[in-house]
Amino acid sequence: MSNLTIINKNIRTLIVPVMCAIAGTISGCASNLTGYYSKLRTKIDSGDYESAAKFVDKSQGKYGSKNILMYYLDSGIVNHFAKEYEISSKRFELAKGKFREYQQKSVTTGVSSMLVNDNIMSYYGKDFERVHISVFEALDYALSGRGDDAVVEVRQLDSLFKNFAVDSNYKNFYKDDGFVRYFAGLIYENTGYLNDAYISYSKALKAYKNGVAGIAVPEDLIDDAYTSALLLGMPDKASEIKKDFPQAKKRTIPENYGECIVFNYNGFIPQKTETALEFALGDMWIYVNAANLDSKDMADFDKAKSIGVSAFAKDYIRVAFPRYKDFDNKIVSFRVKSETREEKGFLAQDLGKIAKACLKDETAKVYAKTLARAAIKYVIGKSVSKELGKQNGVVVEQLSQGLLNMFSAATSSVDRRAWNTLPDTILMSRFYLPEGVHTLKVDFLDAKGKVIESKDIELDIKAGKKNFAFIRSSSIHWEK
Repeated sequence: MSNLTIINKNIRTLIVPVMCAIAGTISGCASNLTGYYSKLRTKIDSGDYESAAKFVDKSQGKYGSKNILMYYLDSGIVNHFAKEYEISSKRFELAKGKFREYQQKSVTTGVSSMLVNDNIMSYYGKDFERVHISVFEALDYALSGRGDDAVVEVRQLDSLFKNFAVDSNYKNFYKDDGFVRYFAGLIYENTGYLNDAYISYSKALKAYKNGVAGIAVPEDLIDDAYTSALLLGMPDKASEIKKDFPQAKKRTIPENYGECIVFNYNGFIPQKTETALEFALGDMWIYVNAANLDSKDMADFDKAKSIGVSAFAKDYIRVAFPRYKDFDNKIVSFRVKSETREEKGFLAQDLGKIAKACLKDETAKVYAKTLARAAIKYVIGKSVSKELGKQNGVVVEQLSQGLLNMFSAATSSVDRRAWNTLPDTILMSRFYLPEGVHTLKVDFLDAKGKVIESKDIELDIKAGKKNFAFIRSSSIHWEK
C-alpha cells in the first residue's frame, strides 16, 4: 500500500468524526449563559432573593441537559439566600445525585477526545463545589431548626475528602479545607457532639495552615479547639494546642447568653474566562509527543502524523487557556453592632482563591494536552480541506475549510462553566448576646474602613446555643 493511499485512508477515517463533531458541537453546546448570569447577579445584588430564585427556576431550559448540575447548584444557593430552606436542600440533594452519577461515568464521549473539548460534555463540577453543597445544605438545616439533619450533612464531608484522595490515587490538589472543617465543628458542638467537634476543630487548624487559600487561622477556632479539648478531659491535647498557639484561651458562655454567629457571603466568585496565545505548529508538535496521550488520543495523533506536519510547520495557531477574572467588589470586611457591643468580622473562607488555585493546578496538568489537541486538529483540518480540494475543486476546498474553521473555533473554546453564584469570600463574626430577639446592624466596609452600605438583621438568641445567621454583600459596578 502506497503512502498516498495510507494518507487518503486516514483522511477519510478522520473526516467522519470531524463532521460528526461539528454537528455535535453546534447542537450539543450549552446556550450562551453570559447574559443570563449578568441578569441573575443583578437580581441577587438587588436583595430580592425570592425574585432571583423564581428567575432561576423559570430559566431551567437555558441551562440545557448538559448543564443540569449548574441549574441545581444555582437554584439551591439562591433559594438559600431567599430563606426557602426546604427548596434549597432539595435542589442540593439533586446536585449531589448528579455528582454521584458523574463519578460513575467516563469524562469522554463517543467522539474522539482530541477532536472535541469539554463544552459538549455534561458539566461534572469541581471537588470544592461538591464540598460546599454540604456546607450550604447543613446551614439550611441548622437555620430551620433541624440540627440532627445538619450533623448528617457535615458527616459527609470527611468521606468526601477521603473519596477525592482515593479517586485521584492520592494526587488530588484540593485535599482539605480549613473553613469546611471549622464549620463542621460548629455544627457538631451545637448539637452536643463534642468529640466530633474537637476532631473537626483539630483538622481545621491543620487545614488552615496548609490550605490553598492562604487564610490565617481564626482566633475563635483556636479557642474552640482548646476549649473542647479541656471539656473532653484531654489536658495533653489542650497543652499541644497552647504550645502551637500561645494565645489560646478557654471560652465560657455567660449565663442566659447564647452565641451569635453571622456569616457574610461577600461578592461573587470570579468569572471563568479565557486567554489566548499563538504558537507555531512546528513548536507545538513537541508538546504532542510529550502529552502522555491515552490510546484513543494516540490513534488520532498517529493519523495526523501520517498526513504530514512539515507543510504547516510555520503556521501559527491560536490556543485558548482558561483563567479567572475578578469582579471589582469594594466591600472587603464588615462589622456587626448590637445594642451593647460591636464586633468586626474576619475572613474565614476565600472561594475565589480556591477556584484559581485549583484551575492553576489543572492547567499545569493539561497544558501539553491542550496544545496537542490544537495541533492535531489543525493538521487534520488543513489536510482534509486540501484533499477535498484536489478531488472536487477550489470551491469545495474553501467550503470545507470554512466548515472546519468553524468546528475548530467551537471546539477550541474554553469551558467556562462553574458554580457562578457562589460568594467570593465568606466572612464571620462571633459574639455573645442575652437570650431574646435582637436587631443587629451590619456595616459593610471598604479597604479603608469606610462604610459602603448597612443592613439590619433580626436574630432570636437561644441561651446556651450557637445561633446562626447570614447576610449577603457586594458593591460591584456592573457593565451595561
